[in-house]
Amino acid sequence: MKNFAYIILFVLFSCSAKIEPSSENSLNGKWNWVSSTGGFIGKKITPESENKTITLEISSSVIKRYENENLISKKAYSIQTQNSIYGNDRKMIVIEDMPSQSFEIKGNTLYLNDECHDCYQSEYVRIK
Repeated sequence: MKNFAYIILFVLFSCSAKIEPSSENSLNGKWNWVSSTGGFIGKKITPESENKTITLEISSSVIKRYENENLISKKAYSIQTQNSIYGNDRKMIVIEDMPSQSFEIKGNTLYLNDECHDCYQSEYVRIK
């Protein structure tokens, strides 16, 4: 009987546990560009240094890129697991005719890594 009670408690707590969204779903939303670092000399660029804002609007199948609130591009994408130049397999944003970008989300920050040598890592913050 004691074991049965433990099983019931386990089931109740398991069902009430918060289910985290997958990486793909958590990409959805609007993101403001904070900075990018990279290139041959490891240069850091920001909205202030470049005198422009960049916003990404990501849905389940399309990424829209805005510069200074003007739509610059609208592209279909997919998420695939591929071998990364940074090591191991990583989830990648794949857009036709563009280099893939691996990504990581920590809290409300999105890190996009260009999957090419001497390219950039960009940081974005979710717009609430």
